[in-house]
Amino acid sequence: MAAEEPRRRLAVIVAADVVGFSRLAEANESAAVAAVTTLRRNVIDPAVKAARGRIFKSTGDGVLAEFASPVEAVGCAVAIQRRVESSGEPGVPPLVLRIGIHIGDVLVEGEDLMGDGVNVAARIEGEAPPGGIALSQDVWRFVEGKTDIAFEDAGERRLKNITRPLRLFVARFAVSKGGVPADRRAPLSDRPSLAVLPFDNLAGASADASLCDGLTEDLITDLSRFRSLMVIARNSSFVYRGKPHDIRKVGQELGVRYVLEGSIRRLGEKIRINAQLIDAENGHHVWAERYDGPADEIFAIQESVVRNIAGHLVLQLEYAELAEAKRKPPGSLRAYALWLEGTEQHSYGTIDAHKRARAHFEAAIAVEPGFARAHSSLAELTYFDTFLVDWGVDRSASFERAVDHAERAVAHDPNDGQAHVILGWAHLMSGRFDRAKKHLDVAARLNPNDADLAMSRAMALAFLGDPARGLEHAAFARRLNPFAPDWYLSDEAVIRVIGRDPAGALAIYDAMGELYPHSIVWHAAAAAHAGRAAEARRLAADFAHRAAQLWVGDANARPADYARWVMAGFPFRRSEDADYLREGLEKAGLAI
Repeated sequence: MAAEEPRRRLAVIVAADVVGFSRLAEANESAAVAAVTTLRRNVIDPAVKAARGRIFKSTGDGVLAEFASPVEAVGCAVAIQRRVESSGEPGVPPLVLRIGIHIGDVLVEGEDLMGDGVNVAARIEGEAPPGGIALSQDVWRFVEGKTDIAFEDAGERRLKNITRPLRLFVARFAVSKGGVPADRRAPLSDRPSLAVLPFDNLAGASADASLCDGLTEDLITDLSRFRSLMVIARNSSFVYRGKPHDIRKVGQELGVRYVLEGSIRRLGEKIRINAQLIDAENGHHVWAERYDGPADEIFAIQESVVRNIAGHLVLQLEYAELAEAKRKPPGSLRAYALWLEGTEQHSYGTIDAHKRARAHFEAAIAVEPGFARAHSSLAELTYFDTFLVDWGVDRSASFERAVDHAERAVAHDPNDGQAHVILGWAHLMSGRFDRAKKHLDVAARLNPNDADLAMSRAMALAFLGDPARGLEHAAFARRLNPFAPDWYLSDEAVIRVIGRDPAGALAIYDAMGELYPHSIVWHAAAAAHAGRAAEARRLAADFAHRAAQLWVGDANARPADYARWVMAGFPFRRSEDADYLREGLEKAGLAI
């Protein structure tokens, strides 16, 4: 008789895992296991039972549970995070959990569940902040307005071994004994501080939604050029997109005194923009204005908004100086729209999305050959892809193409800080260290408050031989971007390895894992230098497995060849920094 096919059903899957358990176990295995056992008995199991769920798999330091209701699943996760405390076991710090929740199709085999719904939940769990919860958008739609927990829109994420990007929503909780406070209150700067919230799209069309986002990002970029201001980065401002918000709470969470918000509405061939600057401490309007004009005059309207805000918050002398060095706006709204579409595709991080992004950027240049941002975006995409595709292929031609597009960008608009930072990195990847530093310094002068630029400069400084200054810039970038994306932490882990701080790097990897395939070599080297030999060997084996899947070079290549190729793409100025990474990989079992 043929075996019965597994049944399928829809289920809500909760994946929970202890952050950094391998490190705890290596330090004191028996105490760590006892702590997790106590956590299961006193917190997790009762919470799952109370919410009418069922644990169908235990992973030692974590569990997988199913629920019939998204609301009950989220309620269970909230109850767990609110009750997690130290087990009191000697030698073990307080346990911290990550929890991910997804609703999807599962395969039923006896008491076990498998399939896409389970796999996606497990990947989402890895995206949750330590001590927090991450939901897929499908779950969030069910629970929105039905829980007292505020979930932040974390944007679309590219999850390991999941082909499509997923939009996630996250919530953070206080972590016991000195953890991060749940309300995320950030300290006020001694300078006038400002957050630009995403402008509302009152027309509803998807093209106008992109225009709203583009206008918001441009305002953030232009305002960040003023040294006397502190301007919050896009990632953190966009957490509030499409959600009701209290201006005072926004000010507290982002640590800003002022908030700019507004809206865009099309009126036939014309466009109307409303903008208002609000004092977040008392809710009073500092300034408000309405602009009406042809849609292709949006860049002139944008400049007017910046001028009005600068008039209220910025020293007039500084504004006069920067007015002489303002960025060149695109001459074509069509080229700008194509660039926005390409930028959105690039943000997904997948190979197919990058191909679509390239097509959009090239189309924007075809419409407007002198569009600097399209050239700089092509340059960034080109050198970024050298670590995502075609493993084993010589990179020199790609690096030169990146330099070519970046130089065109700077030539077309020498006052665009982003163009300079990308040209700096293109030169860095090609080993032109002095040229790289020159353009990175110019970018910092043009945009002293740009968080992404500060983080990119932090990483570059580490490769140029100054990881200590790199960490200072990284801390500044995180202050400008309280809800910073994961690549900030991934870059900081690399900076810490270069700075001979493997323990600091491991604290980051324990919390978030590796963001990119090539990141595993840094993780493995950090583990080896920190004396975590078994973990280092496991990571080296994981790297070899993943590299073999991406490899298109010599068919006879071995793991050491994969690691050698990856290392050749790291732009070390000091040979001793490269040697330190190489020694760590050799300890991990990847002799190069």
